[in-house]
Amino acid sequence: MAKKIKNIDDEYIDVEVIRYFLNNDTEYLIYSLNEIDESGYTKLYASKIIGSRACMITDSDEWNIIKEIIKEVVRCNRDGSELNIIDLNEDNLNDIVLQDTRVFKLQGNLVNLLSENKKVSKQIVEENEELLEDVPEEEILEENYEELYNIELEKNKELEKQLNEYKEIISKIKEIVE
Repeated sequence: MAKKIKNIDDEYIDVEVIRYFLNNDTEYLIYSLNEIDESGYTKLYASKIIGSRACMITDSDEWNIIKEIIKEVVRCNRDGSELNIIDLNEDNLNDIVLQDTRVFKLQGNLVNLLSENKKVSKQIVEENEELLEDVPEEEILEENYEELYNIELEKNKELEKQLNEYKEIISKIKEIVE
């Protein structure tokens, strides 16, 4: 279900809230703009809420904790186990401004598992001691902007090459016509 959240340009955008939760007295938001790449991965955005702003998770230790929470939620929902997460009421996002986010990707079926079984609660659920099968680390992919830039650069070079070939063909056709 889409939710309208304001961005820093004071525009409302439709986001799909995948998870809005509390960890160590900090609120976190994971959302989607329903962007799917050519490999079938869904692009997701993760932010921590500071005041009324959704900010980027810059600390690598904090990001690693969030990745572990993501994997735990996926495992528990896949296996039907009790979730050890405190989900928050998404209505509280009405006054939040999306400032900056951490971008990552998940396979579509894992996104569904991550968004399932939300239980908005004020009680802290005790941690489940049982060890479950891990979600492989490679299933959570961070965007590598330099790599994406280089890929796009290569695509542009190929397009320029094709354009020049077409220009040559057009030039030859013009010579024949004249």
